[in-house]
Amino acid sequence: MPANDPELFLTADNFTHADVQKITEKKDKIVREQWIKLMETRILREKLEECYQSEGVNHFVNCRELALRYLDEFPKNRIEGWYKIKKDH
Repeated sequence: MPANDPELFLTADNFTHADVQKITEKKDKIVREQWIKLMETRILREKLEECYQSEGVNHFVNCRELALRYLDEFPKNRIEGWYKIKKDH
């Protein structure tokens, strides 16, 4: 981490109240990025559902690319929150 960047996992030894807002902003950013990735996956799923409905019996062939992308993205994009991020030290 850069020197100016607050650490997410401060201990009682190095905690100052001046860092609280910076830490909160960093936590919010992490959660926001996770939500964005999750919503992108949801949009992909909705497109896949539309493709299935519009293609009918040919959906196995015509929607294959979307299905493979969704299967690739789904397990990666879960909301874990900031507390599951690995500590640097």
